[in-house]
Amino acid sequence: MQVLMFLLEVVRTPALILGFVALVGLILQRKTGTQVFSGTVKTALGMLIVSAGAGLVVTAILPFVFLFQEVFNLSGFATGSEMISAAMMDAVPVIASSSAVIMAIGFLVNVVLARFTPLKYIFLTGHMMWISSVLVAYVFYSAGMNEGMIIALGAIVQGGILTVLPAVSQPIVRKVTGSNDFAIAHLTTLGTVPAAYIGKLVGNPEKSTEDMKLPKGLAFFKDTAVAISVVMLIFYVVLVIIAGPERTAVHAGDTHWLLFGVLQGLAFSAGVLVLLQGVRMFLGELVPAFKGISDKLVPKAVPALDVPAIFGFAPNALMIGFITAVAGMLVAMVVSSLVFGAVPLVSIIGAFFTGGVAGIFGNALGGRRGAIAAGFSYGFILIFLSGFTYNLFNGFRDIGVSGVGHDCVDAMVTMVAFQNPFIGMAILAAAFVGLSVFEIKYQKKAKA
Repeated sequence: MQVLMFLLEVVRTPALILGFVALVGLILQRKTGTQVFSGTVKTALGMLIVSAGAGLVVTAILPFVFLFQEVFNLSGFATGSEMISAAMMDAVPVIASSSAVIMAIGFLVNVVLARFTPLKYIFLTGHMMWISSVLVAYVFYSAGMNEGMIIALGAIVQGGILTVLPAVSQPIVRKVTGSNDFAIAHLTTLGTVPAAYIGKLVGNPEKSTEDMKLPKGLAFFKDTAVAISVVMLIFYVVLVIIAGPERTAVHAGDTHWLLFGVLQGLAFSAGVLVLLQGVRMFLGELVPAFKGISDKLVPKAVPALDVPAIFGFAPNALMIGFITAVAGMLVAMVVSSLVFGAVPLVSIIGAFFTGGVAGIFGNALGGRRGAIAAGFSYGFILIFLSGFTYNLFNGFRDIGVSGVGHDCVDAMVTMVAFQNPFIGMAILAAAFVGLSVFEIKYQKKAKA
């Protein structure tokens, strides 16, 4: 059991799993020892830089979250899939033990499906795999199944989910990146993709956010670092002015309250820049290394990576998606409180990391207006669905959890679909077949 827990810890550590993938790929390509070592270390370091950048972003944004809630007098339940997954494991030992096995075997199922079916995506986002495994264990546990059945059916469903989700977003990812080198592996796909198609309805893909013509006096906005810094400085400084010196001082400590707003805005921007540098580094090593796995073990395999991998392709759309996602979340909070009597709190971190993806996807399909509409739609979908599922599952009080709901759209959709596990499995199977047909058509077009 200790060996299993060690291996699961490795899988849940992005730098280690991606470094291992690069190691295997380079060895299969028969690279020299120096090349194998260098590529492995650079891949792992790149992912560690991404994690460090993400940590800086979260650290800079948390005071913003608290001040935001205080200024607007928000109260309700927190939205965080990591939090509710941990709470479920603490509350129900069977979920904790079975989810660990589901995560391990489910990944192997994903690899087998990628090897023998048209969907060649290998899901490599460890913390999303963990959330999914807990979710799958929960739905089968709630259906009254014993631990053996939870693990057996759960591993199959987990492998199916890990294979299907990257395929859903890949047509848009190809438009964004101009290639099929990698896919996106995240549990927000069923929110960002529909939001992007909403953006397509109202926008024009020829008018990209990245090609915006600015007056000479605003030309500095073409620099990603400056553009992000200006946006976040406005956000933070306006918020601390509204909050006032007393409330801000609680978070600022010995730093002057106004200066604190400026420094936090710049710290957020620094975190984003660190993150983007890490992405460039690990993609530059991982994608060529993955060719070894694609050629030898899983022909034509595509690595499915965490959402920051796509940030650098449209940084303006990223920020537009972030801002409009916050607006969509605020509207959905009001609607959710009226419809369900539940108030999911705005997920500022989710608005940046995945609302930003919605903006990038929306820009790919509908340009500037598409990015705005997609970001807003995604923010609304996430918070409204969080209120809906919290109400539907009685706040998860039946298993001893309260005060927290999901902020991953795919997790919530899965919970609803698997209220009857066999209906959920039928829907997953149908999605697998349908996406396989689309993938075969794409491959035929690509060869033509």
